[in-house]
Amino acid sequence: MLKKELSLLLKILFWASPVIFWSVWQIIMVRPELFWVLASSSLILLLPVAYEAAGRKKNWRFLYILLSLLLSLASYYLFISFLASPWQVELLWLLVLVYFYRYLWAAKKMANGGEAGDWMLITMYGCLFTYFLASSSLFGLQSFLSLSPWLLLLAFIPFVFASIRSLAFSQGWNHHKDIWIWPLLTLLSLQIAMMLLLLPLNYLVAGILNTLAFYSMVNFLRLYNNKNLTRRKIKNYAWFSALSLIIILLTARWL
Repeated sequence: MLKKELSLLLKILFWASPVIFWSVWQIIMVRPELFWVLASSSLILLLPVAYEAAGRKKNWRFLYILLSLLLSLASYYLFISFLASPWQVELLWLLVLVYFYRYLWAAKKMANGGEAGDWMLITMYGCLFTYFLASSSLFGLQSFLSLSPWLLLLAFIPFVFASIRSLAFSQGWNHHKDIWIWPLLTLLSLQIAMMLLLLPLNYLVAGILNTLAFYSMVNFLRLYNNKNLTRRKIKNYAWFSALSLIIILLTARWL
């Protein structure tokens, strides 16, 4: 009887968790002094949610699902704290709710023997969105609070490495011979972030540029792992990145 009740509770928490996270933020808006208590509680809630999403198995998939959800939710909470407009906050939360439900549904489907394609796709887009939120928050903390850029970069290291490893697991990029790639990508990402921290850019513009660079590196990694990294595709991505950079800089004054 107790086992059935626990199973039912897990299912309820699993499907209700995105709404619970949204409700936690609504309470924080009214009682900001409870931010750390409520935010920490919602992050702890990710444990049973990830366990259910992984098919109730304690394996590497459970660990990386938990890691991905943890990075996403922490980035959302941090980024939303910079927004002053209520409609912007609610719009972002709408995107968050859609993403969480889509991610949890795809993860649970895969854990039950379904195809991994949906989970791989939603994880890729979710990682880029999370990276943008975290990057923008990094630059926002430096701009609004005048924190030391070196301290911020130090805190950014585990996030970047964890994001890359979580994405690599979801995409099946786990060859032992490629283990050197993860610290290399982390180092490159930190160098780009350090360069942007030293420039007088709006935190949103800096976040977009940092995410664009990360997107290019991830795509090079995808082509490399698929043994499809050709000179023509490198040139195409270089042109795409350059064109995107020009458009972002020309429209930066509107952000």
